[in-house]
Amino acid sequence: MKLTLCLVLLFRLVHASHNATRKIIAAAEADGITLFSLPFAAEALAEIQAIYDLEHIDVPSAVENATRVDTHAHVVPPWYQAVVPFAGQVPTPNWTLEDHLGFMANYSIGHSVLSISAPGSVVYPGSEVKSVALARLLNEYLVALVRKVPAHFFFFAVTPLPYTDAAITEISYALGHLGAAGVGLLSNHEGYYLGNVMFKAFFTDLDARDISKEVVFVHPNGPCLHAINGSLIDANPTVYPEGIAEFYFETARTFMDLTITQTIINFTSINWIVPHGGGAFPSIEDRFIDSQPAGVVAASNAAYSTRLFWDAAGPVFPHQVQGLLAYGVPPSQLLFGTDYPYAHFPYALQIATIENATFLTASEKVGLFAGNSKTLFAS
Repeated sequence: MKLTLCLVLLFRLVHASHNATRKIIAAAEADGITLFSLPFAAEALAEIQAIYDLEHIDVPSAVENATRVDTHAHVVPPWYQAVVPFAGQVPTPNWTLEDHLGFMANYSIGHSVLSISAPGSVVYPGSEVKSVALARLLNEYLVALVRKVPAHFFFFAVTPLPYTDAAITEISYALGHLGAAGVGLLSNHEGYYLGNVMFKAFFTDLDARDISKEVVFVHPNGPCLHAINGSLIDANPTVYPEGIAEFYFETARTFMDLTITQTIINFTSINWIVPHGGGAFPSIEDRFIDSQPAGVVAASNAAYSTRLFWDAAGPVFPHQVQGLLAYGVPPSQLLFGTDYPYAHFPYALQIATIENATFLTASEKVGLFAGNSKTLFAS
């Protein structure tokens, strides 16, 4: 029954009067991507086509008139939720375009930079074919939303690391053809952290692109270990869901790795968005960075306060972000983020703690909510 349904969907897609699906399939084939290695590919393509077929999208007037920029906002396609029923070891939330626009209206958000939360394309460890196909379908879904609501949506491209060559191909397509605002990475891809030498070619390619600064948004992923047989083993050492605490440590691990491997200071045409106010990273910075050569320490500290932007997807106010600022990171590097629809902390309270922060001036809060992100994406 499922096979028959998939064949029917595929027939309808290929012979549809609209050609969005045909173009997606053709572009994937040109890049050597086998979309139909995924059993839900026909369903995903049908939903992407359905977005393009929407005649009218009702954008609330509150969104039209809002100024805040949400740099940490997620999309959950229905077919992706079915494949990934749990994220951070808690149920993956429901998401709809209508609900997202309503959320933006409720919290004065005029622009959202859409991304896919963990595990992203890391759903089929060890399978390059399926990982690459999933990344492409997710990116086509994201850009379909952006093209239907171009005044209010941008997106970060899903990257199929640890498959470096395929990741370079996908990012070239996403940035050059789809118009992605930046690149989305995970703290680890199949257990490999971002400073790993196998990713050097990827960052070299990204750094060399004809743009003043590329934006890389890093999202924490669950920690894992490699078994002898090549499979991945969950490495959360506690009984608590990864999204509660372990994601904060994941951010610390990968930015420590990026620092010690000098990835951050060697690739100077990359701006980084660090999630959740840096997670646990600020609390361990002194402990590990002082073991590095003086030149690395100075260059890294300079990067933290100029090319690293720290999103406030919370809860990180008021205490955690004060620890970050104590390192000399200026308020101009702070960004607004909500983690919608994954947050386990009331959005209204999260925003109120920013609005009521006594250690930021009124103009610094305006920068956090909008101005800083506009500077970042204009760079």
